[in-house]
Amino acid sequence: MRVFAATNNSACYHVSRRCWAIVLFVSMMMFSAIVVTPTACAQDKDEEPKPRTIELVTKDGKRLRAFYFPSKKGKAAKTVLLVHEWKGQASPYVKLVVALRDAGCAVLVPDYRGHGGSREQVNGKGMKAEMDTSKMSKRDIENIIKYDLEKAKNFLKGENDEESLNLNAMVVIGVGEGCVMAAHWAARDWNWPTVGRIKQGRDVKGLIFISPTKQAKGVPIDPIFSGRSVLLQLPIMVVSGTDSPNAEDAERIANRIEASKKKLQRGGEVKGFEFKRYNTALMNASLVKDIPAVIPAITKFIDTEVKVSDTRNPWVRRQ
Repeated sequence: MRVFAATNNSACYHVSRRCWAIVLFVSMMMFSAIVVTPTACAQDKDEEPKPRTIELVTKDGKRLRAFYFPSKKGKAAKTVLLVHEWKGQASPYVKLVVALRDAGCAVLVPDYRGHGGSREQVNGKGMKAEMDTSKMSKRDIENIIKYDLEKAKNFLKGENDEESLNLNAMVVIGVGEGCVMAAHWAARDWNWPTVGRIKQGRDVKGLIFISPTKQAKGVPIDPIFSGRSVLLQLPIMVVSGTDSPNAEDAERIANRIEASKKKLQRGGEVKGFEFKRYNTALMNASLVKDIPAVIPAITKFIDTEVKVSDTRNPWVRRQ
């Protein structure tokens, strides 16, 4: 497999906590400058629809902040859901999100419970308190998959029926531990049957894993790609830094997916799979932001592998 060289110095990855806090603050300011409410300014018909910050309320009562970047392509727009890493948040991914929007995608990036703008929640005593990620467990990961990501999709269903995007052409991007959650949620989505004429699931048509890890709080990624998993029939891309802390996990996950796909396709050149490795110690948001080749590779993969037409991933009303 080809290794892509990067010009960034790997020492940039080893920043102090104070410097990292400054980086996150600056990223948040950048995101806030781009994401505005619909009433903040007038919009011409030929302009890109304005991004906006939204609040999602899950079935178990958690309030989540999310950033939504609509597309001017309407119901021809592919849909992207980005699931950030553990102890991460949406704001550092602004460059990727804007590039995806400019490529014609509608993009939703939620801060799942305990992270970013979704840290503060109402506790069992009815008082507001910040969730402590160090005390969160396997059950919290399962709840993020079951409630947070499902609520994100429910929001996108509404946008689909407003003809603002095509939910039937969805790509899920996971980062770090977010890859585990993205994979499990995609498998869950494919388990929803169609009821009569109502399409409930099977909307995920592509997966992208950036700096993937083998598990998140005890929830493993491996079972999702074992046997004849339906996800193996989807286009899958893995992106990793060769010297990053997640490099070994990424290599193993990529090799497993490629081998399983090859077996399902009965030999020959594996189709619908890419493993992009870059010569850097960067990972997660830093890999996306600071290695120039990463974002174009992601947008190209979506453009090439996820097609939309009257016969392939067509727009479908949900209600």
